[in-house]
Amino acid sequence: MSSDRPNVLLIMTDQQPVSTIGCYGNSVVKTPAQDRLAREGMRFDNFYIAAFPCTPSRATYLTGRYTHNHGVVTNNVELDDALPSIGNTFRDAGYQTAWVGKWHLGGNMYRGLSGRGPFDDCWVQKRVDNTRDFEFVQVEGGTGEDESRSGFDHWIGGWKHFKAYLQTTDLPDEVKNLPRVGNHQAAPSAPDREHSVSLLGEDHHMAHFFADEMVSFLNANRDNAFCAVLSFYGPHLPVCPPEPWDSMCDLDDVPLPDNYDAPLEDKPRFQWDNARTYVRDVWSRDEVRDYIRRYWGYVSYIDAQIERVLNALDTNGQAENTIVMFVSDHGDMVGQFGMVYKLTYCGYDTLMKVPCLVRWPGQIEAGSVNTSLNSSVDVMPTLLDLAGVDIPEGVDGESIGGILRGARDVAREEIFTDLMNRGVMLRQGSWKFVLNWKPLGGGVRDLDELYNLADDPHEEHNLAYRDRARAASMRDRILSWMEETGHPYVSTIRELAFREPS
Repeated sequence: MSSDRPNVLLIMTDQQPVSTIGCYGNSVVKTPAQDRLAREGMRFDNFYIAAFPCTPSRATYLTGRYTHNHGVVTNNVELDDALPSIGNTFRDAGYQTAWVGKWHLGGNMYRGLSGRGPFDDCWVQKRVDNTRDFEFVQVEGGTGEDESRSGFDHWIGGWKHFKAYLQTTDLPDEVKNLPRVGNHQAAPSAPDREHSVSLLGEDHHMAHFFADEMVSFLNANRDNAFCAVLSFYGPHLPVCPPEPWDSMCDLDDVPLPDNYDAPLEDKPRFQWDNARTYVRDVWSRDEVRDYIRRYWGYVSYIDAQIERVLNALDTNGQAENTIVMFVSDHGDMVGQFGMVYKLTYCGYDTLMKVPCLVRWPGQIEAGSVNTSLNSSVDVMPTLLDLAGVDIPEGVDGESIGGILRGARDVAREEIFTDLMNRGVMLRQGSWKFVLNWKPLGGGVRDLDELYNLADDPHEEHNLAYRDRARAASMRDRILSWMEETGHPYVSTIRELAFREPS
C-alpha cells in the first residue's frame, strides 16, 4: 500500500520560535535534523499560526478551521471528535494513524491528582450558551492525554503512558514517582530563573520516550501507508533540558535580543504589567541569557530525537515516500522586550511566526525557500491534497500543494491569527496590526498595535495612534474577515472594536 500512496509524518514542537533554529539564521544553536529537512525540502520564512496559544493552535492545525469554526478558542477545551481532522480523514482513507506525544485537546493535562480541586484535576472547559461571546465553565470530564482521539488509532501520551514507562526505568524512586512528572513537567531541578536541568536525564526524558515510540510505530508499518503525528512538549517551560544539553552553548555566545531594552510606553498594558512574563526589571541580564541558552539547548536535544526518527525512515526505506512536515504550535518571547514565555495582547513574530519545513523527496525541490505569507490553517488541506485524499467540506484553509510542487510562489496576501479570543492579528505585506478587542478590567480596552516590519523588524515602534488611517483600515479588514468566515460574535466584537482604548 505504501508504494502507491505517500506516508505523512507531522512533527510538532511546543513553543518554538524560528530564532532557535540554524536554518533560520541562528549561528550558535545546533539543529542538524531541522536543518536537514530545510536542505532536503522547502523552508517557509513567513509561516504564521492562525490561532494562539497551544490548544487553539493545535485544533486549527488538525482541522484546517479557524478557531470560531472549530470552537476551541482557549486552552483545555476538547476538540469535537466529529469534526473532520487529519486523523479521522486519513484513517477513513485507509491509512494507519498514530499520535505520539502532546495532545492538549482533551481538557486538563494533569489528571487524577488527589485534592487538587473538586474533580481531582479531571476537568475540561465546556462551552455554555452566550449570545455575545464564547463562554466556558469548568466541568468534570475530558480525556486529558490518555485516550485515542480524533481518528488516531495508535496512541501514546505523556501522562499515563509516560508514567508507566518511568516505572520500568532505573531512575530514583523520588524522581519517577513525582506526582506531576510527565507532559510538560520534566522534573526540573530549579525554577526557570535559575539554571535548571531535567532530573529525568537524556535517556528517560519524554522527548526520548516519544522518539522511541514513533520509531517503533514506523518499524511496524513498513508495508502500510501511515499518517502519524510526533508532538513534543518542549521547549515549552519549564526550560530544563537534560544534561549536557543545558550548557552546550557558552553564556558569552548568547546575546540578548536587539529589542531587549526597548521602551514599552506605547505597548498594551498587559505586556509590561505582567509579573509572570515581564522579567527585565527582576532577572539579571545573565539570568535571561542563561534562560535563552537552556532554551536553545532544549531545542537541540529535541532535534537529536527528531534525527533518530528521520534515521528510522531511512533505515526502513520509507524516507522517499514520506511527506515530513515540521512545525510548532507557537513561539516564546525568549528575552524580547525583557520578557519570557508567551503572552496575549500582542502579535509579535517571536510568538506567531513559527518554523515550517516540508520534505518529500522527488516531489519538493531540495533547498527551496518560500517567502510569501503562509498560515497554519492550510496545513490540514495541504497534507490531504498531497496524499490524494479528498478535503472535507467546511475547511477554512486551502492547499498550498502548488507552492510545494513549484507551480506558484504566493500562498496568501494576508494572514489572520486569533489571539485566544481576546484579539486578532492581521499581517498584510510588511504591515502588522493587532486589534485587542476584549476589554480589560473596568470595561476599558487595551491598546492596539501597528508595525511596519520593513522599517521596524523588531516591532519596537507602535504606530497605531500615529497612522490612524491605516490602523482603522486594518481593523475594518479584520471585522470583514470575521463576517466572511462566519464568526458568531462579530457584532459584539465590532461594538467593542470601536471603543477608544484607555
